[in-house]
Amino acid sequence: MNPTQNPSAIRSKNEITYTLLHLMKSFPYNEITVKQILIEAHVARKTFYRNFTSKDDVLNSHIERILHRYIQSLQQMSDCRISTILDIIFDVCMQNQDLFFLLRDNNLLHLILNKLNLFIPIIHEQVVNPNHPLFQPFTHEQVEYIIAFNIGSVWNIILKWIERDMSDTPEYIKKTVLHYLEHMSQFA
Repeated sequence: MNPTQNPSAIRSKNEITYTLLHLMKSFPYNEITVKQILIEAHVARKTFYRNFTSKDDVLNSHIERILHRYIQSLQQMSDCRISTILDIIFDVCMQNQDLFFLLRDNNLLHLILNKLNLFIPIIHEQVVNPNHPLFQPFTHEQVEYIIAFNIGSVWNIILKWIERDMSDTPEYIKKTVLHYLEHMSQFA
């Protein structure tokens, strides 16, 4: 995606993204063509390719925007407890429930995990103080494994929740996870 602050370009990007997501409600993602997006969005091919390289780029750009908002929320929080982080994660998921279901239905949820694995370690390096008591006893390499463990654990909780059509409340899931972590610490 080509970044721009031009209001017309932003409108075009939003319309193209909205159109792709709308089409995904009726057609499998792999059957949707750029031409179909152009027709439905009423934009010229030139406009599309000025802003995106492909339909995959449209979807990835949308996912990145959501993850950037998530990361901004993490950066602004003053309380770094697991329960607070889980609240933010569940809020982001609830706000984007339709997208998550579309990705699930098209076997594309892995796109989010790929982006998390890319962004979270970078943000961690920028935001977290390496002298924080939680990370102080660990080497840089060990912290990389801890981050991967955390991403994978939380992502699989989210996948299970999506698999259940997000029918369980975030509070129920959070209490379950926190209770498990508390119980698990007895066996460490």
